[in-house]
Amino acid sequence: MDVEDVNKGLLAVNLSSDTRKHIRAKWAHALIVKVFGRSVGFHYLHAKVMNLWKPTGRLDCVDLGKDFFLIRFGLVEDYNNVIKGGPWFVGEHFLTIIVWEPNFRPANAVFNMFAVWIRLPELPIEYYELSVLREVGNTIGPVLRIDSNTATEVQGQYARICVQVDLNKPLVRKILLEGWVQEIQYEGINTLCFSCGRVGHQ
Repeated sequence: MDVEDVNKGLLAVNLSSDTRKHIRAKWAHALIVKVFGRSVGFHYLHAKVMNLWKPTGRLDCVDLGKDFFLIRFGLVEDYNNVIKGGPWFVGEHFLTIIVWEPNFRPANAVFNMFAVWIRLPELPIEYYELSVLREVGNTIGPVLRIDSNTATEVQGQYARICVQVDLNKPLVRKILLEGWVQEIQYEGINTLCFSCGRVGHQ
């Protein structure tokens, strides 16, 4: 660790790469969550996600302030199940989820990204390659996961990809793939209002 005198009254602390890896490793399977359109308390949220996700292992919840909560899983399987399972709702309100990132500060956070599963119905079978699916998914948002059945070409009716999408932008409904139009379907959010975060109207 180096302490550098930048200017009067301000010192810079620079951690070594090993220290950074060490302090970040235990948060590798953590999520940052916020109930969209509603303010909730720690105990309420903790009880709700425990009932919603039913983790097999330990689940730690940390109140980060500004309605943000950090969820850390004791088992990778529980973490994967939450990522794979969504979208999730607390009551009628959408639970926005992003994977934990270093240096997250609630006061500076622009929490407009959330994970959602998309389907590509009747996608021609030759495009069921991981590299191609990742490229297609990334046109919509950062790819978090590709469904294992899709990856092994077992599911041929549609390809299924988990991506992060921006709440502040209209949902992409179609993409142009190799000159032809491919429809995009979103699982579970077709009736989500992006203004108030409630289900049932648009």
